[in-house]
Parts: sequence; structure tokens; C-alpha cells
Amino acid sequence: MLFCNQTKWPGPDPFHVDDCLQGQDLTYIGLCYRKIITHDNQIWRAENASALSLPIFIVQLLVILSITRLLTFAFRPLHIPRIAAEMLGGFLLGPSGIGFTDFATTYLSPFGSIVTMENMANIGLVYFMFMVGLEVDMKPVLRAGKKPLSIALAGLILPVPIGFALYHLLLQNFGQPLPRNTPTKYGPLFWGIAIGTTNFPDLAGILADLKLLHSDIGRTALTSAVITDLFSWFFFVVTMSIVNSGRLNSFLATMAFVGCCFVIVRPNVKWALRKTTKDENYRQTHVCFILTGVIICAYITDSCGAHSIVGAFLFGVILPKGELKNTIMEMTEDFVSGLLMPLFFYVIGLRTDRHWMFERNVDIGTILIVIMLAFVAKVLSTFVIAFFVNKMPPKDCLALGLLMNTKGIVALLIISSGREIFALDIQTFTVLVFALWTMTTAVGPILFLTYKAKKQIRLYKYKTIRSIEGNSEFRILACVHSTRNASGLINLLQSSNPSQQSPLVVFAAHLVELVGHASAMLIVHDTCKPNTGRDKQNSDQIIQAFQNLESDNFSVQPLTAVSAYNTMHEDICSLAEDKSVTLIVVPFHIQTGATEGGLETTANSPFRSVNKNVIDNASCSVGLFVDRGFIAPSVLSESVSDRVDCPLAMLFIGGRDDREALAYAWRMAKGPKMSLTVIRFIPGKNAAEVSPFIQDDDDDDEGGGILNAMVDIEKEKPLDDQYIGEFKLKSKDDPSMRLIEEVVDNGEEVVTMINSMEARYDLFIVGRGKGVISPLTSGLSEWCEYPELGPVGDLLVCSNFATDSSVLVVQQGDGSVDEQEGMGQVREEFGHMTWHPPEMNKYFAPFIHRRVRMTDDGHHL
Repeated sequence: MLFCNQTKWPGPDPFHVDDCLQGQDLTYIGLCYRKIITHDNQIWRAENASALSLPIFIVQLLVILSITRLLTFAFRPLHIPRIAAEMLGGFLLGPSGIGFTDFATTYLSPFGSIVTMENMANIGLVYFMFMVGLEVDMKPVLRAGKKPLSIALAGLILPVPIGFALYHLLLQNFGQPLPRNTPTKYGPLFWGIAIGTTNFPDLAGILADLKLLHSDIGRTALTSAVITDLFSWFFFVVTMSIVNSGRLNSFLATMAFVGCCFVIVRPNVKWALRKTTKDENYRQTHVCFILTGVIICAYITDSCGAHSIVGAFLFGVILPKGELKNTIMEMTEDFVSGLLMPLFFYVIGLRTDRHWMFERNVDIGTILIVIMLAFVAKVLSTFVIAFFVNKMPPKDCLALGLLMNTKGIVALLIISSGREIFALDIQTFTVLVFALWTMTTAVGPILFLTYKAKKQIRLYKYKTIRSIEGNSEFRILACVHSTRNASGLINLLQSSNPSQQSPLVVFAAHLVELVGHASAMLIVHDTCKPNTGRDKQNSDQIIQAFQNLESDNFSVQPLTAVSAYNTMHEDICSLAEDKSVTLIVVPFHIQTGATEGGLETTANSPFRSVNKNVIDNASCSVGLFVDRGFIAPSVLSESVSDRVDCPLAMLFIGGRDDREALAYAWRMAKGPKMSLTVIRFIPGKNAAEVSPFIQDDDDDDEGGGILNAMVDIEKEKPLDDQYIGEFKLKSKDDPSMRLIEEVVDNGEEVVTMINSMEARYDLFIVGRGKGVISPLTSGLSEWCEYPELGPVGDLLVCSNFATDSSVLVVQQGDGSVDEQEGMGQVREEFGHMTWHPPEMNKYFAPFIHRRVRMTDDGHHL
């Protein structure tokens, strides 16, 4: 049986719907549907067991989860956010897709199952908004400057009135004017608020995907989004109070409950948690009471005339953050976001019907104009304020406007609430839903194609370790996965010879896998605590260990980077660029095991892919550290009384990476209680010539690849000889350093020489040998088990002769300055070798007397 507000009672045919469809005010349609009667005395509870509420609900859940996961996977390469895929999944299952087919109305969404699904979706929505409130941090809002505050206000002042105007523009095309007393006169309020919102969680996801999360524009957008959401919530509460009966009483009751939560509920909750817990060890009992409080607060605000989600959001805001938040998120986030929230998008899809968009003389042009104006409103207002008030570059202003136009669950929730109370009819609701979907879908791809994070133009270039020696600070980014590889890195940093002339600046980054959160996060421990509860104790121990290293010449800034494994290298490289570091040190994915000198095999470790991606993408130098119990001399002298030195060995074959590794070993050897032996392998007369063919080159460019490789060989050898000559000259009077030159003909002789060094050295430092073509490593390269270590590094790690020696493999960054610029030379003068420091650029060095030499013909030279 079917009737609507245009028909007082169904006609002779209870299923004839023409009278309803001819009505002008389609705010609701009522249905009477058949109910399955159960039989207690039969084997089956119904004639068709699949028609019961629970089986249908399970089918609905499986279908919406499958479709949204497939769409999310398909949209990921296009940088389209997940919420757009979930909304599209709801559209496909609703009347806009297959919702009116016989199969869908019988098996997927029969009328009797919609109430059950809506109730479950509302429960999921309540708990989701509670988690959103739990994630809200009021500190950035309270400390917000003029820029984010002005952008947030601009995103509301212009779009809200435009939403009013677009609503009335659309209604004029729907036919005759609306009856005066119909509740749809409040529709403009919901349109205006929805167009003015900015969804914080989905915005953070887009920023993380585009690697703009830690940029200036990313921080500005996030802070402005939080402020915008808070204002939107306030307007939403006011609107709900106006629409509902009671109006002023409803608004005052909601505001009184808000004040009660901050003044009474919040301190009492803190007191109860403090009395029932010890050292913030929260149990499942605490979480159960908290989740019960969410339902109570949602019930109170719903009774006040606002909405149940307001109370849930407010309860999340007032709860203490820290370990309690982490515990609740770990226990509930996957269930709520992964299982319950897709049902909400299913309900949105069922309420959306594309067929009604073009009824009543509304053409495609009108729809496109409304969607375009709704899209442009917030972009334009944000651009104007950012450009004229905050003096931002035009490209950044446009990108910021697009980011602030990100819509999500908050906007859908607002218009869905308007649909439930009949403030929006089918047409206006459908048009706005598609407009919101278009806005959110377009942001990610447009920014990915048109906007790239612009780096500030700085005079700084990536320096090599050799170029910073003795005259500037040495900046290192030390990455740690767990406490097991923290001790070795700490000992390595202690041995890096911090001095007054060249102090050590270390950025200690604890890398944590991102599980279930919306975006990657970078946490500076000076201002806040780690955000992942399960790693909190582990992270605290690591950060405390690094902070203990601080001294006059040794500064440490601890960080925690929370990111997915497949994008963790991008955060590491971005952090290295922001901090202008010279060297990134990452731990090898295989760690020492329980047996002495043994290795713990971690097959398919995600850390290996992280290391390889860092090596391939970093612009500065990278060190891959294989720790086998390396101990700094300061620690060694305290624990072992009969041995106070730390012997180092540097294996030099040639190339940029070997010179960079020698520079780091040389720096370490200048420290107290350190000794260095440099073993240079020189090809003998019988060494076979290796074809300089580059396998990565295309066949068409084979000749060019060979020519470039031959040029590189001729270029690298003089630089190797020059740097070795510099080391020999400067270390000849230092008994802690020595150079050994070994003539070998092939890789087998190299292996034999390395085997003879067993148990002599605590640390081997080698270059990765990227791009090096040598007869001494050609045979070794073919049998590399870990190519990221290079042939020599792989030999040291995988062989059994040096199981107690740690290994550091160094690769010089591709973005480093040319080694020939700013480097001195070793020259032979007056019968002996002398060192000549680098010459200043005559044309750009200020306050330098410029000597002018004349040629024989009188011209300037």
C-alpha cells in the first residue's frame, strides 16, 4: 500500500502511484510492506530463510563492502579519495543505479529491510562522529593565527549565501511555488551550511596522498578546516533548533548541555579515570563505559531537538586525549569505519535518485550551472582572502581553495538530516549530493596534475660529507623502526666525531606503520606525544635514548613519523629535504639474532622495500647500517678495560660512493680512541676488461650508454686518485690511520683479501658502488642477494667470515654538489706533494681581492 502527502488515502488500486507522482511537493512517500511471518513449530523459522532481517542485512553489508573496496582500489591511482568511492558505491546500489530492478528490490534492498539498515547506519554514524571529536585537538585552533582564521571565515561568509541563492534558483525550475507552510522552506539553511563545510579527515587523506601534509599550505588547510568544521557544527545545531518545534527552547537546551559537558562531565570523567586506572593502563571495561556514554550523550542531544551526532561529537571532544584515545581508536576504529560506515553511504545512495534531477522542466544545463557555482563558491572566496589579505602566491591560493572545497561525511550528514526532517525534497537532496560528490572527486586529481609542492629557493645544495668536513654542522636523519636497532645507531652517531667546528645535528625519526588512520602524521616530541598507543612505550624509550646524547656539540630533535610502508620513504625523503640533512641512516631489515653473530631472517620484511625506496629516491647521501653489536669507543672503554680503541676498516674500490664512504670513515677516525685502515683495491695487469654496457638503457641508446659509461670511468679514476692522495698526505703523521693498497685481478682475489681480515675490525665502511664498472666486482655483482648493499656490502653481510663486524654501506646522493667544485687538489711542487686548498670564485666572492693576470697579447686572462 502506498500513499504520499498529496493523497489523503490510496485510491481503488493501492499500488497505483500516479496520484503521488503528479503531486508537487514530494517530501515523503509512505509504504506498507509485507512482513514475513515466522513459524516456531517448523524446522525453518520462515518459508524463505533468506528473507529474514539478519540474512538480508548480511547480504547488504557484503555487497556494499565489496563494491566500495573495488572502487577504492580502482580510484587509488587517480588520487580520488576513498569517500568518493564509497559514495559512488551507494549511488550504484540505489535508485540511481540498480535500486529499482526486480533483483535489487527482492534480494538487496526490500522495503522491509531498509529500516534495519538505516538503524545500523545511524549507530555507525554516531560512533564515527564520536571518533572525529576524539581526534579534534583544540590547541591549534586556540593558537591559530590570522591566516587560517581568515581563510576559514572566508570559506563560510561567501559560500553560505551562495548556497541559499542556488537553492532558490533550482526551485524555480521545479514548477509551481511551494506551499507556504511546508517544511522545505528551511532547505536553503542546509544547502548553505553543506556548501560551506570542509571535511577534515578526508582533507588530511588528500594531503597525505599528495605529500603536502607537512608543507605550509597543508598545515594552513588543516587548521582552517578544523575551524570551519567547528563553525559548521554550531550553525547546524542552530538550524536544527530552528526547524524543530520549540526553536528557542531547543537551542537553549542544546547550549546548556554543551556547557554542562565542559563544566561538569569533563572533570568528573577525568577524576573517574584517574581513580580507576594506574599508569594509564585502560582496560576493556573503561572502553565499554565510554561507548555507553556516547549513546547517552547522543540520546540527550536528540531529545533536545538537535541531532544525536552532536552529542556523540561533543563527548569525543571533552574526553582526555593520550592513551585513552589511542586505546579507544584501536578497539573501535576498524569496526566503525570499515563495517558500519559503508552502510551510511548505502542509505545515502538509496535516498538519491538521479531520475528526479531532470523532472519539472529542469535541463542538464541548469544542473551543471548549479554544480559549477557550488564548486566555485568556496574556491573563489578562499582564493581572494589568501591572495589579497594573506599575500600568498596565486598558485598556492588556488590549491588552498581546492583543498578547502573538500566535502565529506559532515556535509552528507547535514543534508541527510535535512532530508529526514523533510526540509529537503528528493530533487534538491539529489542535486546537492551529486554536487558534493563532484567537489570531493575533483580535488585530488586536479591538484595532482596541476600543483606540485614548491620548494623554497635556497642557496643550500646537498653537500657531501667530504665538503662539510671541519667547517660546518653535520646534519643526519637517523631512522629507527624499534628499540632493537636503536642502540646500534646511537653508538654509530656517538662515533661520528661531533666537534665545536663541525657539530652534529641529529633528527631521530621513529618510523611507525600507519594502521587505520586517515593520513600520515609527523609528530615532534617537543610539542606532543606519539599518536599510536601500541607503540607509545616503544617510542618513548627510543626518543629518551636519543635525547640522552645531547651535549654542547650534539643536538637531537626527536620525531615520530607515522605512515604506510608503501609511502614511508616519501616522508623520509621529504623530511630530509626540509631539514637539509647531509646523510640519512636507515637500519638494515635483517637484525642480529639470539645466537652470537647470527642473523635473524625476516623474509618479505616491509622495511627492506622502505630502505630500497629511500636509496632510490633520496637526493642526499644514504647510509644502510647493518648492526652486529657495534659499540662506541666511549662505551667500550667503560666496559672493556684492556681495549680502548675501535678499529674501523674502509674498503675502497672506486667511484662516488666509495669516496663518500671514505669521507665518513675519515671523520669517524678523527675522534678519540678510533683507528682506521683504508684498503684500496687496484686492478692488476691481468685484470679482465669489463664491457661498460648499461643494462637499464634502451636498445636504441645502447651506443650512448656505452659512451657515457666510458666517460664516467675516465672521470672517476682521477677523482679517486686525488682523494686517496689527499688522505695519504694528511694522515701520514697520524698513527691511528693507515692506507694499504692491494693489487688484485678479479673478484675471487678480493674475497680472499677480505677473508683475511676476519675478527680484526668492529666496523666495515664501504660504498654501494652505484654505477661503478670494475673487473673487481663484476663477478660479485652477479651473485648479490641484497643488491641494495652493493657487491662488497652484500659480500660482508652474507658471508660467514665477519659475523661479529658491523657494516655501513654509503651511497652518495644524486642531488649533491659536484665534487670538483670547492675541492682542493694534491699537486707536485718542488719535488714533493703539497695540498692546495680550494680557490674562491673570483666573480662572486665578496670582499676578496681579485688578482688580474695579463696574457702576452695584453688581454685579461
